[in-house]
Amino acid sequence: MTKNTANESVVNFINTIRETNQAIAESAIAAQERNMALAQNIFENGIEVLKSHAETTRTFIREQVEQAQKRQGDFKGFSDSAAAAHERNIKFAQNVIENTTEVLKSQVEGARTLTQTLIEQSKKQQAAFETFTAKSLDLYADFFNTPAAYYKQAVETAEEIARQGVETAQKITHKGVEAVQNATRQGQKTTTTK
Repeated sequence: MTKNTANESVVNFINTIRETNQAIAESAIAAQERNMALAQNIFENGIEVLKSHAETTRTFIREQVEQAQKRQGDFKGFSDSAAAAHERNIKFAQNVIENTTEVLKSQVEGARTLTQTLIEQSKKQQAAFETFTAKSLDLYADFFNTPAAYYKQAVETAEEIARQGVETAQKITHKGVEAVQNATRQGQKTTTTK
């Protein structure tokens, strides 16, 4: 009976580690998707602005050739084209800034969510580890009256599992917190520079 509950506590502990890793992976995938969408938006808008500039230039050159004699010294067409190009450039820059700001806000929110998830998972891991440790101690007490060799093997196994569990939990928590801190710093740096 105690052996079954010890196995359940190990399974529970492993599940909390898996859930933590899954939360980190989902957060990274969501951040990558937001970055890809931003890059695609900037690229598409840039192409549209360049197409517009090319069309305006073609039209201007055609008009200049057709009306060369009529327009001696008149640069109104050129100044209108330049003003329109300037306005398109401003709209493009505003679009890039707005989209980048939205992505950065989303990244910061994602980092906050991941931090909260990591904190919750850390608590679950701690509870699972405490249950596992308690069950391990129960197993130790059950085997107290067994032959010395079996007793020694059981204790060493429990200690090794506990040590590996603690090391794994510490590594995962540390990596998760580092990732969140890096993402948060990056988001704050980018937000601060604006």
